[in-house]
Amino acid sequence: MKRIRIAHVITRLCKGGAQENTFHTARLADRSRFEVDLISGPTSGREGTIEGRIQAAGIPIIREPMLVRSAAPMRDGLALGRLTRLFKRKQYDIVHTHTSKAGFIGRLAAARARVPIVVHTPHGNIFHGYFPRWLTRLFVWMERHAARRTDRIIALTAGGIEQHLAEGIGRREQYVSIFSGVDFDGYDAARARRQEVRRGLGCPRHAFLVGGIGRLEPIKGFSYFVTAAQSIAAALPETRFVLAGDGSLGRELRAQAAALGERFQFLGLRDDVAELMAAMDVCIVPSLNEGMGRVVLEAGAAGTPVVASNVGGIPDIVDDGTTGLLVPPRDAASIVVAVVALGRDPAWRAAMGAKARSIVVPNYGLGRMVERIEGLYEELIEEKGLDTSR
Repeated sequence: MKRIRIAHVITRLCKGGAQENTFHTARLADRSRFEVDLISGPTSGREGTIEGRIQAAGIPIIREPMLVRSAAPMRDGLALGRLTRLFKRKQYDIVHTHTSKAGFIGRLAAARARVPIVVHTPHGNIFHGYFPRWLTRLFVWMERHAARRTDRIIALTAGGIEQHLAEGIGRREQYVSIFSGVDFDGYDAARARRQEVRRGLGCPRHAFLVGGIGRLEPIKGFSYFVTAAQSIAAALPETRFVLAGDGSLGRELRAQAAALGERFQFLGLRDDVAELMAAMDVCIVPSLNEGMGRVVLEAGAAGTPVVASNVGGIPDIVDDGTTGLLVPPRDAASIVVAVVALGRDPAWRAAMGAKARSIVVPNYGLGRMVERIEGLYEELIEEKGLDTSR
């Protein structure tokens, strides 16, 4: 029986939830059933890269140099033509695109190449917090156009489906909700090493450690965390703060936190997310827009409660008051109230973290995610009557 040929298409392979999702979907594919290619544009930016991990996993990257994240009409047109020719030459049965830019160009190329099955995962949305209103409306139009050339659209949460439908993108029957899974290997060991990691961070044993992990970009809202830190430190003098990641706001955020001195550490890019999460007492997720928030699942796996913005798919993952606390976006004062409340009640904090772990670990693993994605592929293969015996 002929294996089904799948192409995953994404603009770049930096450190991020969409990239992790794409990598693990390719890495864990059932190779007896599927032959998988990973197509990416050049990885650039200050957010780091996962390309080394991909290559170490034995997955070759097919590079499309014209496929870039930013708007570039000349290069976009070249990328469309080159992807169309690649899809025809490789004779893919399924093209699965990821994120908005690769999603638009990749789906148009798949339609031109007459690829039988087209799947798209937006990994969130660009409807709020990214661009001026006129540009957002243009992108919404593009998403509507591309949706007409898509068999299924995978939203990370049920709320994500409703957000897309509210913008007139696609039809309800095109959508399916499949979470972005997390690799939970190592979290038990990370929890056992909690005090060791805290010592390595220079954190006193009984300090209250509040942290965040993510791209230091405006959409992640970390400026509100830094603002809140000033008041949290005044209310709870034993508090220490850490922020891991890099991005265009790195220098600005460091200057903003300068008054806290050594109490606020910027850790840069880190590969030890599990250890950092387990070392924290509370994780702050102050995003202005978020498809799901993999960092919320990572915190849950470590048994660490979150204080997170009530935006995007986050409220589909966080049970407010039970596994974490939800606060309005762009509201440093609400972050202060939530964090101080958790800081003053260690028992509540511990119960909240334990509840989050009991939900996250059994339900949001990588294996389950890939099983559901491949189940969707099989459904579409049957729906299309795709001949797998050629």
